[in-house]
Amino acid sequence: MKDTRTKSPFCLFASIFLLITVFSITPTNAQSEAQVKAELEKRGIDTKEEILSELRKRGMTEDDARRQAKVYGLDYDEYIRKYISGSETTDSTPKNVQEVSTDTVKYTSGDQIIKQAETQPTNAPVTAQSTSVKYFGYSIFNNNPYANQGALVGNIDPGYLIGPGDELRVYLWGEAEFQFEGKVDINGNLFIPNVGQVFVSGTTYENLNVRMKEYLSKFYSGLKKNPPKIFLDVSLTKLRPIRIMVMGESNKPGSHLINAFATTMNSLYVSGGIKISGSLREIKVFRNNRYISTMDLYDYLIKGTAREDIRLVSNDVVFIPSRKNSITLLGEVNKEAIFELKDNEGLIDLISFAGGLRPTAYTESVTIKRIKSISDRDGSSNFDREIININYKELIEQGVNYKLQDGDIITFDKVLEDLNNVVNIEGSVFRPGEYQLNETMNLKDLIMKAGGIRPNTYLDKVDLFRVDENGDLKFRTFSLSSILNSTNGAENIVLQRQDSLKVYNENEVKSLESVSISGFAADPITMPWRENLSLYDLIFMSANIEDLDFQNRILTSRADLFRYQEGKIEYQVVSFDLDSVLNKQFDVVLRPKDQVILYSRDITEVLEKYVSVQGAVKNGGRFRMTEEMNVEDLLIQAGGFLEKSFQDSVTITREFFDFSGNEIATNQRVKVDKDYLLGLKSASDNNDFLLKHNDRINVDLIPGSAEGRSVVLEGEVKFPGTYYLESKGETLSSVIRRAGGLSPNVYLPGAKFFRNGQQLAFSFEKLFEERNSKFDITVNDNDRIVFPESVFTVQVGGQVVNPSLQKYISGKGVRTYVRNAGGKTKEGRKIYITEPTGFTRKVGWFANPRVLDGSIITVSIKPPKPERQNNGKFLETFGTLAAIISSSLTAVFLAQRIAEN
Repeated sequence: MKDTRTKSPFCLFASIFLLITVFSITPTNAQSEAQVKAELEKRGIDTKEEILSELRKRGMTEDDARRQAKVYGLDYDEYIRKYISGSETTDSTPKNVQEVSTDTVKYTSGDQIIKQAETQPTNAPVTAQSTSVKYFGYSIFNNNPYANQGALVGNIDPGYLIGPGDELRVYLWGEAEFQFEGKVDINGNLFIPNVGQVFVSGTTYENLNVRMKEYLSKFYSGLKKNPPKIFLDVSLTKLRPIRIMVMGESNKPGSHLINAFATTMNSLYVSGGIKISGSLREIKVFRNNRYISTMDLYDYLIKGTAREDIRLVSNDVVFIPSRKNSITLLGEVNKEAIFELKDNEGLIDLISFAGGLRPTAYTESVTIKRIKSISDRDGSSNFDREIININYKELIEQGVNYKLQDGDIITFDKVLEDLNNVVNIEGSVFRPGEYQLNETMNLKDLIMKAGGIRPNTYLDKVDLFRVDENGDLKFRTFSLSSILNSTNGAENIVLQRQDSLKVYNENEVKSLESVSISGFAADPITMPWRENLSLYDLIFMSANIEDLDFQNRILTSRADLFRYQEGKIEYQVVSFDLDSVLNKQFDVVLRPKDQVILYSRDITEVLEKYVSVQGAVKNGGRFRMTEEMNVEDLLIQAGGFLEKSFQDSVTITREFFDFSGNEIATNQRVKVDKDYLLGLKSASDNNDFLLKHNDRINVDLIPGSAEGRSVVLEGEVKFPGTYYLESKGETLSSVIRRAGGLSPNVYLPGAKFFRNGQQLAFSFEKLFEERNSKFDITVNDNDRIVFPESVFTVQVGGQVVNPSLQKYISGKGVRTYVRNAGGKTKEGRKIYITEPTGFTRKVGWFANPRVLDGSIITVSIKPPKPERQNNGKFLETFGTLAAIISSSLTAVFLAQRIAEN
C-alpha cells in the first residue's frame, strides 16, 4: 500500500467522491470515516492524476463530484477538516511547518514541498495597512447560506416563466379527485396520464392555474360549473436548473448551476462571494455577448435597494471587475472602513457610505495622507507621499465634493475635550462645581450661583486661576468681602472660559501659609511654607543653580529677603550674599510670608551685547557680539559680500557721547583682512581694532556700480524692444541707431516720449528730419519712446457743439475742424491745439494754423462774469457825477459871458 501521508487534502477529498460516484459506494451517516478510508486504499486510487483521469472518463467535473456527495448526505468540508487535523494519519509525527502567512500554509515532508490551497476564504475580513480597518461590504459573504448548494429555495415570483425542467404538481378535488406530479419536457409540454399533454412553457406562474383549468375542463366539466364542483390547484415542486458563468474576481469563478428564479445577487453567493481584489460597485451581467445591466452592491449595503438585481437566464455571464480604488476613512466617523469610489464620487459620498460623522468630529482640519499618482511624480524628490489638510466645513458650505484618489487615507480628528463655556468654583460654597459661563458673569455672580458662601468662610482672600495666552496657569488673589459688597468694583472682574475660583474657610487659611521667590531667572513662584524650610532649599527648588548661564548672569554679591513684621505695614529687608548661601556658608530658616528676590548683573552692566551690519552684505542685521570680535568675524556671520560689494574696507559707526558738545558718534574706515576672512591665516590685522557694543558696520557698493539701466522702444523702429544703456550719458539718437533706425512708415509728429509715466513735450522732427543735434536728449532708466504710424484722425473737444473724433484732412486749418464740430458754444472762448509732440499753443483771433495728424483741438470755457454788488448805489453815484459835471459846465459858460461883456 502506498504512503498516503503526502497526499493533498484535495486528492483525498476527490478520492472519496470518485468512489461514491463511480464505484457506487453509498456511504451512510452511520458509516465511519475509517471505512471510507479503507475503501480508498482498497481501490488503489491515491494520486490526483488517477482521480482526474477517472472523472474525465465519466464526463464529470470536480464540482459534479461535490454535488453528488451532497446527495448522499456526506459533508465533505467536515470530513476534510477532521482529516487535515492529523487524527487519521498513520504517522503520529508532527508535520513540519515551514512557513505561515495570512493566506497559505506550506508543509514539508522530506524534500517535497506541498502548498496548500487557501485555508482562509478570500472573502473573510482583511485588514489594511497593518490596522484593524476592514474593507467595506465584503463581510456579507462570510456567512453564505447558499454555499455548496446547487439550487436556491425561496418564494416564487408570480411572473416566473414556466420552462423545460420545471416539475409541477396538479391536484383536483371535489366530485373528482386526481393528483399528479410531472416534469415539463424539453418541448415545453407537461404529460398528464389519462388526459394527454398540455403546452405550458412560457406561461407565467400566475397564469399557470388558469391555463391548466382551461385544458382540464375539457375532461372534467365540474371545473366550469357555477359554483364549481371540482377544484384545481397547480404548484411548482422543483425549479429547473440553469447554468450561468461567474467570472472575474470571484472566490469560485466558473460555471454554476442555479435555479431559474435566481438573480445576480444569488449568483454571487453561489460562487462563494467576491474577493477583496474585486469591485462591489460595477458587477456586470452579459447575455448573448451583450451587456444588459450593472449592479452596485453599495446600494444594497447602504440603502437596502437592489434595483439592478435582475433575474438571470441560462448562459448569462456575471463579471466581477477588479477594485477601482481603495480609500480609507478613519477617525470620528460612524463606520471606519476601506471604501471604493466611482469616478463621479468624492468626499461627501465617502462620508455618507460611512454613515456620516460623529458629533465629536472636527471638520475644520481634515488630514489626507496621499501617495502621489505615477503621472505626478517628476523625479525631483525621493518622497512620493504627502499630507493634505482641508476644511470640510468650508467645502460643505461651498457645495464642493472634494475628489479623492486611490490610496488616500482620510482622518477626522476629535474636537477638543475642553468645554467652551464653563467656569468652576470650589471650596467654601454650598454648591461647588462647574457652571455655564455667560458674557456678563463676574466673580460675585459665580459665587451666588454656587449658593453663596458657607459659615466660617475666610473673607480676606479668594483666588482666581486663569490660563493665559501662553497656556500657563496663573492666579490672582482678591478680597472676598470687597467682591460680595460691591457690584461694580474693580475686583469684581468678568470671568473668562476655564476660569476657576477657590474660596477658603478659616481653617484652610491657617494651613496655607506660603513663601515666595521672584526676580532673576524665574517667574514669581509661591509655594506652601513648611517647618524648617531654609533659604537654600527655596533657591534650589526655584532655579537651576548648576546652569552656567545662570551663574554668569546672576548678581551673587546681593540678594534680598523681605520678612513680614507682625503688626507693621513695612517689610523688614535682610540683604545677603548669594554665593555664601549657595556654598552653604550662610543659611536661614524661612518664616511664613517671607519673600526672596534675586537680581541680575545687568543692573550695572550690559550682558546682552550686539553689533549690526548693513549695506552690500548677504544677510544684514543684528548679531550677538562674541569675545574679541573683529570686522571679519561679523562679515562672515552675515554671509559675506555681495557680487558688487566694495571689499577693501568698511565704515564703522561707533557711539560717542560728548556731553559738552553735540557729537553722538564717530565714523572710521577699517581695511578688511581678506586672508583672515577666508581662513588663510589665524589672526586678523584688525585685532587691534575690536568691535564694541552697538557698533554699526556699513558695506559699500563698488563706486559707480548700479543696476542695469534700460529704455523701451516701441512701434516703427527696425528692432523694437528693451535696450540697456551703454553709459549714463547715452542719448536718444544713439539708442535709435542701435535699434536699426526708424521705419519708413513712422509718423514723427505723432511720436511720444514718456518719462516717469508722463509725456515729455519733445520735437522728434527737429532731431530726426532736420538732424539738429541740439534737440537730442539724454535718456534715463525706464524711459519709453513710442513711434506710431499715422492715425489719420483729429480730436475736437471742449466747448463745441459736437465734440468728436474727425478724419484728418491734409492742409486743413484749426477753424475748419471747429466748424465741423458745430462751432463754439455760447460758453466757448479760446482755441488751443495740442500737437502729437506734446506741445500746446493758443490759436489767435485771426490765426488758422495747419493741423497735424493726431492733434487735439480744445475750446476753453469763458470765465463767469462777476456779479454787480449794488445797482442802486451805482445809479446814485452816476447821478451825483452828472450834477457835478452840469454845474461845472454852467460855471464855465457864465464865466465866458462875463468876459465877453
